[in-house]
Amino acid sequence: MNKSTVLRNLIIFSIVTLAAGWIGAWVNTVVPSPSPQESLGILIFLLLPFLTVFLLRGFGKDGWKDFGLRLNLKGNWGWYALALLVYPASILLTLGLGAVFGAVSFEGLRAQGFGALLAAIGVGFAGSLLKNIGEEFAWRGYLTPRFKALGLGDFPNHMLTGLIWGLWHIPYWLFLLGPDIINEYSSLGVAGFILMALVGIFPTALFLGELRLKTDSLWPAFLAHNVLNAINAPIVLGGFVTLEPETGLIFSPGNEGLIMMVIFWALGLWMLWKKK
Repeated sequence: MNKSTVLRNLIIFSIVTLAAGWIGAWVNTVVPSPSPQESLGILIFLLLPFLTVFLLRGFGKDGWKDFGLRLNLKGNWGWYALALLVYPASILLTLGLGAVFGAVSFEGLRAQGFGALLAAIGVGFAGSLLKNIGEEFAWRGYLTPRFKALGLGDFPNHMLTGLIWGLWHIPYWLFLLGPDIINEYSSLGVAGFILMALVGIFPTALFLGELRLKTDSLWPAFLAHNVLNAINAPIVLGGFVTLEPETGLIFSPGNEGLIMMVIFWALGLWMLWKKK
């Protein structure tokens, strides 16, 4: 395929993706539901990028060669292990440092027990599987390899993927997740949370994108993404840990936490350096 066709399809995908959440939010005003998280609008938000990938690959001349559906386990066990373990280790380090500085309390975990935490993580992991298939088929299954086919270098590839990925989230945060859940999760307020989540999505995109390119498979990124979603929100929303409002920006276990950003900038840049 020539580069003009690759560029055309990337523009089509980006426009549809960036419109998906706003369309979903509008649909929810026409077809209201008891909860935005269980609405037609959130299905549109999740499925439009996913469906666009299949249309462009099936009928838009992108093809399926670089989709990344193969596991490619041979020679890549270390990257799979990293995908599985890096978020638990990073979150534990972040919260541990927070506890040392008196910014994080584990009283909720002591009260509820470790079994309840594992159950919450298990439910979170199961719930994120379906959502993240759509996300990773779109980001690491489409944008990352298609930007590579366009001839983009690895670092700008991951940054541009992160930009589109982050902008796609904005209507989700504003209308489909909603301020109540954001304020329950974070002390930054809706605007502050969205700003820091957008900033924090770039090191995440760098790390997940490098996993995708190093293994030539989307599954390690899919695995890591699920592990992150399964841990960071349930432990806070479930009351297992409590963050002091003044330092939540630093010790948050999500993408928007400053320590988490530093860890994944360092890890992603190391992966780029190792390649060279």
